[in-house]
Amino acid sequence: MQTIQKRFSVVLGFFLLLLLLLVDGFVIRRQLRIQVENQQWVFHTQQVLLELGRTESLLKDAETGQRGFLYTNDPKYLKPFREGVSEVEKHIDNLSRLTSDNPQQQGRIPELRRLSDAKIDELTQSISYQQSGRPEEAKALVVSDKGRLLMDQIRDLLREMSDEENYLAFTRFATYKKSVGVTVACIYGAGALAALGLVLLAYYILREIGIRERHAKQIEAREEWFRTTLTSLGDAVIATDEHGLVTFLNPIAEELIGIQMTHAQRRPIQDVFPIFNESTLARVENPVDKVLELGRVVGLANHTVLQRSDGVMIPIEDSAAPILDSDQKLAGVVLVFRDASFERKSQELLRKSEKLSAAARLSATVAHEINNPLEAIGNLLYLAKGMEGLPVEAREYLAGAELELERVSHITRQTLGFFRESKVPDKIDVSALVESVLRLHSNKLKTKNISLVRNFTECPPIQGLSGELKQVVANLISNAADAVPENGTIEVSLSCLETPNGQLIELSVHDDGPGIPVDLREQIFEPFFTTKKEVGTGLGLWVSREIVSRHGGSIQVLSNGDAAGTGTVFSVQLPVTSV
Repeated sequence: MQTIQKRFSVVLGFFLLLLLLLVDGFVIRRQLRIQVENQQWVFHTQQVLLELGRTESLLKDAETGQRGFLYTNDPKYLKPFREGVSEVEKHIDNLSRLTSDNPQQQGRIPELRRLSDAKIDELTQSISYQQSGRPEEAKALVVSDKGRLLMDQIRDLLREMSDEENYLAFTRFATYKKSVGVTVACIYGAGALAALGLVLLAYYILREIGIRERHAKQIEAREEWFRTTLTSLGDAVIATDEHGLVTFLNPIAEELIGIQMTHAQRRPIQDVFPIFNESTLARVENPVDKVLELGRVVGLANHTVLQRSDGVMIPIEDSAAPILDSDQKLAGVVLVFRDASFERKSQELLRKSEKLSAAARLSATVAHEINNPLEAIGNLLYLAKGMEGLPVEAREYLAGAELELERVSHITRQTLGFFRESKVPDKIDVSALVESVLRLHSNKLKTKNISLVRNFTECPPIQGLSGELKQVVANLISNAADAVPENGTIEVSLSCLETPNGQLIELSVHDDGPGIPVDLREQIFEPFFTTKKEVGTGLGLWVSREIVSRHGGSIQVLSNGDAAGTGTVFSVQLPVTSV
């Protein structure tokens, strides 16, 4: 009976405290709503003031552009005029919309629109006189003071509207501060009452601590039994009670989950051991729950990943089994699992290897099959160019077609050469090699109006496979051309470096594109990984790194702050005595 009374007292105390907090929460919520509304009105007033300032600024810019054009007759001064004229009407419309709640301001909008139109007409007329060769009439219109008077009227009207909004801002901010004060008072009041309630409840809770301490030794004995039995296992082990609350983790489980046993104890298994489907990331039913329901051994679902406390997903395997007491009643569950990352990576590497092999065979077959038709087309173009009476324009088109055909033929030869893995090195002039690749990509660069900057220094030749190194340079130039926007810039630099291990030739390709995110840089050299979802194959940089590595060199990427400027820089270093 006494125990029931104690429990009732604690429950009643919590209920009263909860009721108090609910009431105070309702009051605070109401005050916060008022506060938010007041803040929105203050922000609304600031928007109106911003639009007023922007309207005046645009008209000033338009007038400045007009004066600059009249004085210099330079069309570049018309840019601020056109921008100002095109934007003024939009900002006046914004003012009309923002002041729809204010009849006084609404009454000023038509007058502002009329004056702005008149000012723009005056500016447009003077510019029209100047453009049509009547500078004296343009000058007469400017010195007539019509434009100045219109601008003074606009400024006066905008000042009236700004004064109105400043007054509204002052009153609205005062209301906002008052609501903040009421909210703070409610919070402090609720905190004080909650503290008082907690002090009263603490008395009853402390009395129960003694009872809990008497049961502590029983709990410790049970934990020691689990620890002695399970700690020696090589796999990760988690044990729970019959309610699915964690009672034990061995050191391997602590390491895999990222949670110490002291923080995991008495927590639901779903919180300590969150598992998901590897493909969909949908939460998977915990095997402990299945064991508690079925009372038998349950294996984990295929393709299951464990989410560590730091958010990292780890693929896992193995099963959960029931713990039965002497009466064969379910006393808990033991969950045994292990990290399957190594097995998954091995399987993934095997799949990628098979894909690369198939892709190489397919690309070589395609290159071989299209080579003969390309030769036939080349012969036909040669015969067509030799025809008598052929127009000059047609000859130019045929010459352009021959250049494009040569590019296609070069690509097929590169593909076949790469698949056959030629091992006959020769002396290579790197600057001439780079220039040949740039010529092949000249049309692509012209299409996007890309500026090409060359910074070449005298460098000695290197020993290597010309076809393979051309493929590396072509990949870098093509990627840079895809990355930069219209009218972008690509800088190609070639220099010779002196190192303790000998001379190095450094080739850098720098574009001013958007750059590569930090979290993707570790993956860009992996096969079949690409940031160009629509056109990329994911093989270019992987192949390039393999080629550079075979030549005894290295390739690096700097992007988004790692290098001066913007965009991405790919740097290739090759030893002078390569291959």
